[in-house]
Amino acid sequence: MPKKPIIRELKLTIKKLYLNNNCRIMKKYLFFLPLMLLCSLSMYGQSVKFNDLVYFAGLTNGEVLNTLQQGSAFRQDYTENVNGQELEYFKNIKSKPNSENIIVGGYTKLYDGTILRTVDYTSTNAQNIINMISQAKRYGLDLKFRGADASNNIYLYDNSFYHVSIYLRRDQSSGLVEIKQKEYLGLE
Repeated sequence: MPKKPIIRELKLTIKKLYLNNNCRIMKKYLFFLPLMLLCSLSMYGQSVKFNDLVYFAGLTNGEVLNTLQQGSAFRQDYTENVNGQELEYFKNIKSKPNSENIIVGGYTKLYDGTILRTVDYTSTNAQNIINMISQAKRYGLDLKFRGADASNNIYLYDNSFYHVSIYLRRDQSSGLVEIKQKEYLGLE
């Protein structure tokens, strides 16, 4: 007869151990879950990709404005007239505001009336510029020059349609990506 109370006590002890282990696991999850959420709040992604900037090079200022407004990551900051060219400045409004800027409207007009546009992208986050360098490689552009001057690391990429200059500050504080359309000399 005394075996039944011992078995009951043994079952109760096992249940208590099982519950205590589950409580410890739950406490760990309750500690790490808010910690992970807090860390994810400080992370953000790049607002625009290299492909987007290349796409903007073929658009007019109005078309770029419409495209950026649809994406809702950038807003128009101001417009400036420089040497007869209407430059439009856009700044990002998501994640880290004012850390990324896009300038469109610069161009070169050829003798036959063709307009070759220029798009500039600046960022105060060096990682965004490093990402642009890797995206330019994946885009299929050839690295024509890699060097440095007193203040910048310089990367020059090129293909038949675009000339891309990327400047990354040596102190990793900011950078610039400049995409210029090229005159394509194709056979007709």
